[in-house]
Amino acid sequence: MVEVVVGHVRIVGAGLARRCSNELMHGQTSDGRPILGADALAHLKEPSSGLCWWCRDQPATTGEHKFKRADLVRLMAGDGLLLWGDGSDLREIRGKSGITRDRYEVVKFPKSLCESCNNKRSKPFDNAYDVYSAYVARTPLHTAPGVDLKVVFGSEWKARTLDLARYYGKHFGCRMVRTGTPIPASLRLFLDGAIDMPDAHMALITTDSIGKGYEPGLAISPDFVETDKTRSRFERYVLAAYVGPIGVRYEWCADGIADEQRSQFFHHPYPIINCFEDQLAVAEGRTRPS
Repeated sequence: MVEVVVGHVRIVGAGLARRCSNELMHGQTSDGRPILGADALAHLKEPSSGLCWWCRDQPATTGEHKFKRADLVRLMAGDGLLLWGDGSDLREIRGKSGITRDRYEVVKFPKSLCESCNNKRSKPFDNAYDVYSAYVARTPLHTAPGVDLKVVFGSEWKARTLDLARYYGKHFGCRMVRTGTPIPASLRLFLDGAIDMPDAHMALITTDSIGKGYEPGLAISPDFVETDKTRSRFERYVLAAYVGPIGVRYEWCADGIADEQRSQFFHHPYPIINCFEDQLAVAEGRTRPS
């Protein structure tokens, strides 16, 4: 399921979400492997413990925003109305009170973090994301070769870019909890201060089916997982989230990722934007020429 939020009362939200969801509903991957629904992997899902997935110590009393409040308020400029769609449902988010109330539970993930982890510990992550998101929203980047993080963050780009990546790590972790996918230990260590993840890769991306006619909005890709042949363990995850046409793609591999294939966007002052045709290409890692 892809989730989309758009402003300016454009019904494109539902159509875009439906189109992106259909991209992963062809029945098989490009090399002929079947694409299975969530029910086929139910036996591998990890039930919620009721504890914060990050610290694993305190009760999970808060839900992370799927879409940041600052992003939603920015999209509301003028009419105060947003449309959320996931390919089957279409919901209105009216005004700032609608964001806070979250009547249809489309703004936040289910509760999976404690108050300390979701606020105090991750505040630098949120601050870095707010700066980055505002830059992406006001800067034409759809055809740009990369993003100049020195322009975004100034002289502190190294630390701030790590915080930005950790914001996305927290977002992706909450998505894993929502779907019952076990959270890699490397993701928790990264949020705790590690500067790399030997079994995961993060990259900046743009996807044709997201970017076309949709630059002002926000989107969450379908969650893609792979198992071994006997469906006895998860072997790979791919998740992505977008501000306008620019997204961050997270890939985890159980057996690790070789150093030469793991050039993290957060280690570079000018990371390239990897181009994909559709959501299936994102899932499989098949880039197209820029």
